[in-house]
Amino acid sequence: MDNRKFKDNAGSLVDRVFLSIPKLARPFRPVRKITRAEYEREIDFYIDEGYADRPASFFTFPSHTPEYSIIDRRPYHGGESQLIRYASGYTAKNPLIRDKYASYEANRSSYLVCWTHGDGPRKTVLCHHGYMLGEPRQARKMFHVKRLFSMGLDVALFIAPFHWKRGTGVLSQRGIYLQPDDPAMTCECVGQAMHDLFGAFCILKDLGSPETGLIGASLGGYNTALFIGLSGAPAFGAMMVPAVNFSRPLGPDTARLPFPVDDVLREKIRRVWELHSPLNFMPKLSPEKLLVVASRGDLVCPFEYVESLCEKWGIANRHFLYGGHWLVFNGAERGRAWYSFLRERGFI
Repeated sequence: MDNRKFKDNAGSLVDRVFLSIPKLARPFRPVRKITRAEYEREIDFYIDEGYADRPASFFTFPSHTPEYSIIDRRPYHGGESQLIRYASGYTAKNPLIRDKYASYEANRSSYLVCWTHGDGPRKTVLCHHGYMLGEPRQARKMFHVKRLFSMGLDVALFIAPFHWKRGTGVLSQRGIYLQPDDPAMTCECVGQAMHDLFGAFCILKDLGSPETGLIGASLGGYNTALFIGLSGAPAFGAMMVPAVNFSRPLGPDTARLPFPVDDVLREKIRRVWELHSPLNFMPKLSPEKLLVVASRGDLVCPFEYVESLCEKWGIANRHFLYGGHWLVFNGAERGRAWYSFLRERGFI
């Protein structure tokens, strides 16, 4: 075994340990209380309405810039850190879960955290956090906000549905955004993420940003790729260790349901679960505006899906590292690729 393969296997091993935790906990989690008939009606909605066959038709954007307010201001390295709140305005497409979805009051508000110089129009990097992250202190470290800010850029953080201030406040529901046993709810979460992300671009433009590029990591990389497949609003799209298809490791077969799942139902679940995969789309941006950095041994966001996306979209600016999702042996290459890409795009 050569050294590179050893590093990929070592990274995969760490990912396997990480993924074993929810597997071990699964038998102790409560089984969803729903009949097969109810469950099937929920997922049939997306098939009967044609969304599974025409995924782009599922997604909607706000027709105008959402009303927003700056609810917190703090000094930040000669500039200002701002917390912006705006009404989501998203309504779940599926009438069978619409009331349940709307019942999560905190999720009706969307948030942007902005680190701005406050001295006139500056190009902006909009960051999208990973799954079950989103707290600004985490994001500042993950995206090296201080460094981007010192390079003259304004920086913003988009908060995905059911994350940080949008969460339910119930520990057991912290991962509500992705639920293998509830593909209808997950589908609506992704739909709302796209809707609210478009609203964030509108707000940043209203605040004076002449160009806004989008970077996302892990789940954020998934939503970045999907958004690029739906909108040409970003000046660029950078996808770091992105998820591309949730069927692994969180596919329908990992769900605990209170009834048997035959092949017919399993196929229906798969179609709805994969409805929002970026692989269903082509980018609205030209390939030179796209960057992908991924790890060959990644099992959390499987590498083969990332490679398929790069091939389908013709992304030449791709950098494949040694290791897995968490353990990367040449992680410095990620930063070099990112800052080089920013220079190529004229952002720094």
